[in-house]
Amino acid sequence: MKKEELIARLKQPEWSDLECKRSRKGVSEDAYRTVSAFANTEGGTLVFGVKDSEGELEIAGVDAPDKVQNDFLSALRTGDKLNRRINAEAERFEVEDKVVLVFHIPEASRSEKPVYLRGDIRQCYIRRGAGDEQCLQTEIERFLRDAAAERWDSLTIEYDPDRCFDRRSLAWYRSRYESRPNNRSYAEVDDNEFLFQLGLIRETPHGRLPTHAAVLLFGSDGYLRGMMPRPAADCQRFGFAFGENPPGVRWLDRVIMESNIVQAWLSFLEWYMKFASVPFRLDPATMERNDTPADFIAFREAFVNVLCHQDYQDHTRKPEIRRFSDRTIFWNPGDAFATGDLLAPGPKEVRNPTIAVAFRRIGFSENAGWGLNDVISQWTGLGYVRPVIRNVKASKEFELTLIAATPPVSSGRIRSGDTGEQVTEQVTEQVTEQVTEQVRRLLGVVAGEEMNGREVMAALRLRHRPTFLYEYLQPALRIKIIEMTQPDSPKSPTQKYRLTAKGRALLESSGSSK
Repeated sequence: MKKEELIARLKQPEWSDLECKRSRKGVSEDAYRTVSAFANTEGGTLVFGVKDSEGELEIAGVDAPDKVQNDFLSALRTGDKLNRRINAEAERFEVEDKVVLVFHIPEASRSEKPVYLRGDIRQCYIRRGAGDEQCLQTEIERFLRDAAAERWDSLTIEYDPDRCFDRRSLAWYRSRYESRPNNRSYAEVDDNEFLFQLGLIRETPHGRLPTHAAVLLFGSDGYLRGMMPRPAADCQRFGFAFGENPPGVRWLDRVIMESNIVQAWLSFLEWYMKFASVPFRLDPATMERNDTPADFIAFREAFVNVLCHQDYQDHTRKPEIRRFSDRTIFWNPGDAFATGDLLAPGPKEVRNPTIAVAFRRIGFSENAGWGLNDVISQWTGLGYVRPVIRNVKASKEFELTLIAATPPVSSGRIRSGDTGEQVTEQVTEQVTEQVTEQVRRLLGVVAGEEMNGREVMAALRLRHRPTFLYEYLQPALRIKIIEMTQPDSPKSPTQKYRLTAKGRALLESSGSSK
């Protein structure tokens, strides 16, 4: 800091990153409270030799600068006053023939928080506005959770892995996993072995047990509620612009996601499609879709961040996604661990790394759950203003706002008269990655004859039935490219499948009919 910068800064009021003390001949005790607050929040600058005169900062000077500086730095570096050594940077300036001491207090790392006074963790402070606030018990508990050497989502819980999972959610995830070209296939192993190989079930002295991440991702409702009694997210959609709040008007719809993370994702997807631009076109030559909703990646990454970074042990707060006519706000309990620039290149520490890696394995969030750059690039690429990011370390919360005063114009937008069934058909085709390539393969196999499910799987060389159901058969049935021979008895053991007229037309136009 230069002298001119200091003088300019003192012309402004104290705030979250600046605190001034008179400290004429010695260090006041409240200076150490400010050190605790700065270290526990985002760091800041502490200035000695300045007094507050009726709301104005006035340079008064330090009478014994050498003694004050040495006493203060010695207390910070020896740990006499605080439970951690603080490596503060010191500067000395002469302003109007008066000595001013400036100390730059760095933010403590996650593992070193909370920083507190006199060996008493209750003497722990955070910086909020221009004040140092003593932490509440719940705030201290959040610090301690975040400081743990091993992340909570990777720890095991004493649940029976044969009973605690929702098999539908697991089947959906496994189908996505097996469809990714660079993943090692585990199609031939059972669910529990699959989870063990991915590190979601771990070997313990008590046998194999699921991790918290596994239960959060795939747990059945009863087991999930026993571990986390609050929802994973609360999505609300309003029919007015942010800040208007017409009296007596609430949300248009609300989806409270009380099941596991996989089901939360599927619920979010359905909710998102209520306001997304969803054109649908199929290239007859390649049978590839080229019309994923323009804002989908930004919304996907924003919601994946909610699921990867929230504090699942905080049962007093829940994430909220609020959709207004001009913006969408993603609010999360739990700040980002990273210090400095969240958008800087390089790896970032995440609160729930096991969950983040699980998402990356199925193609969501290539940055292992930290996709802010993807959100920004996708959103600004649509011509919208840069997303607003708030990482509030004092209250441990994170907020991302996607602002769009005017939605993108598209001839294929869902119209107000579209039915729920029409929207659902569009949803599946727009956001299920690689489904068109798989449907193309299915068309080529079923062409010209009726086949049962086992025959189709054999022709496709598939061994994992959920992959066949979720990625091939159901999408093809949903868009009416193939049909059942016994539609009134979908589970009949003699059920077979054949092309529809639409399917034959698509196959012929692609030039791949047999």
